[in-house]
Amino acid sequence: MVDWAQDYIPKDPAPTILEVGAGNGVLLFALQEAGYDGAHMLGVDYSEGAVDLARRVGSSRGDGCADVKFESCDFLKDLPAGLDGTSDARWDFVLDKGTFDAIALADKDAAGRSPADGYPLRIGQVVRPGGYFLITCK
Repeated sequence: MVDWAQDYIPKDPAPTILEVGAGNGVLLFALQEAGYDGAHMLGVDYSEGAVDLARRVGSSRGDGCADVKFESCDFLKDLPAGLDGTSDARWDFVLDKGTFDAIALADKDAAGRSPADGYPLRIGQVVRPGGYFLITCK
């Protein structure tokens, strides 16, 4: 994903980057190490434990990774706030490294709907017009 970003996402001006299901933050830290501005990145995860771990990892790295922000957010229920605190944030580059796969494996609700059914709409709400969404299951 980092290689693709370097080929297609310019670093200047600094793009805003959102990772859905950021876990320990390793992907965002790799993007920061590749020259993207960590202050323009946000990782969200439904697990507060994962968010705490990502924050600790970022703080301990000492190479600017502490600039990357992480927040707890259940993406299917709540949209993440923007870096400036706005609730209707749109991002230049949205990443998903396996989160949709996990969502698709979740149980259906009482009406027989998969939680994955709402995922495309959510992605559409956070990618800015002309922005990019990159997804992988790797």
